[in-house]
Amino acid sequence: MGELVALPKSGDVFEDVRGHDRTMRVTCHPRQGTVVVSLWVDKICRASFQLLEADLPRLRSALDGMAVAEIEAEAITESIPLPPPLPEQEAS
Repeated sequence: MGELVALPKSGDVFEDVRGHDRTMRVTCHPRQGTVVVSLWVDKICRASFQLLEADLPRLRSALDGMAVAEIEAEAITESIPLPPPLPEQEAS
């Protein structure tokens, strides 16, 4: 099992859209040079990922890129006119 480190003062907790006491915690550990993302169900940590602080700009860029792509996709979808409805076929 990994080394237990006290929860730092900086970080945040995000709730899962599915609920059921699922959360994601993001904490910064400057001494280790990492940012830890951990997935929790109630009070049990189910998984964790230690990201090097040097990789934070790349993660930010990826997240920002996803947000921009979604905004662009919505704008494109809203600007494309819908085709006219197909004529109904007459019953034979």
